[in-house]
Amino acid sequence: MSSLPLVSRVMAIFLLIVIGYIARKTKVLNKDLVRGLSGFILNVAIPFTIIAGFDRSIPKTALPDLLSTGLWAILLHGMAIILSTVAYGKLPDAERKVVSYGTVFSNCGFMGFPVVASIYGKIGVMYASIFVVVFQTFIWTYGVALFSGGRAWGKLAKALINPGIISVIIGAILWFLPFDLPVFMSDAVGFMSDLTTPLSMVVVGASLAEVPLKGLAKGWELWLGTAARIVLMPLVSLGMMRMLGVSGLPAKVAVFLTAMPVAAQSVMFAERYNADVGLASRLVFVTTVLSAFTIPLFALILG
Repeated sequence: MSSLPLVSRVMAIFLLIVIGYIARKTKVLNKDLVRGLSGFILNVAIPFTIIAGFDRSIPKTALPDLLSTGLWAILLHGMAIILSTVAYGKLPDAERKVVSYGTVFSNCGFMGFPVVASIYGKIGVMYASIFVVVFQTFIWTYGVALFSGGRAWGKLAKALINPGIISVIIGAILWFLPFDLPVFMSDAVGFMSDLTTPLSMVVVGASLAEVPLKGLAKGWELWLGTAARIVLMPLVSLGMMRMLGVSGLPAKVAVFLTAMPVAAQSVMFAERYNADVGLASRLVFVTTVLSAFTIPLFALILG
């Protein structure tokens, strides 16, 4: 894909965020509706997107690439955990947890799927779904341990039983079946998958409308976390890929997902474990807005 269509496609996605922001500010969308749509997207629309991503036209020779994506996801999350542990050790505890979480975990699901689907197509979604499986496992183990200050391996069952992982299993089974689904069923899956990009981006914009603009840019921790999430982590990940001499699509998709903004779950965890909720909200807002510029740029660098 040449640079102009790529940038145009990504900017179109971010325009949907602006529409969602305006719709919430003008009360076309209310808080309860946004919360309901978020649940629908996470539990219904994105799983259908994952299932649709296992397109039977994609050859089974892609299976080793799926495993490769999983290994890349483990490597990139592990690297981010090491870097954040070393870099943020002297921060106050409430800020350290939020900035560390933001550095390790990108919004690879809610924002990642629509952007990857727009740029890399269905096979990109297949690879992204494996990345998100690893992401979820790290969130409910390391992520919970980071905020709670204790072990979280008891949460592993929750990490491994969720709509995202179940949809990967269903998609893989359908991918290996020796026959196609009836047309009405495959059409229904496609229709549901098509909802993911517009709905998720509108909900992201509506969620950002809840963040107070007063004091939005306050605090050097905010800018430290922002730079780490949308600048440092993508560049370090890209450098690792280049250093290892890897240029295949699985690695590109995994590295590209590190360019997404801070995962929205950071606010939920901060609230639950008495960390800095304001910092978490501002990190999500600022990294999401600035990623409208950094994601197209990184996509061009990544090729």
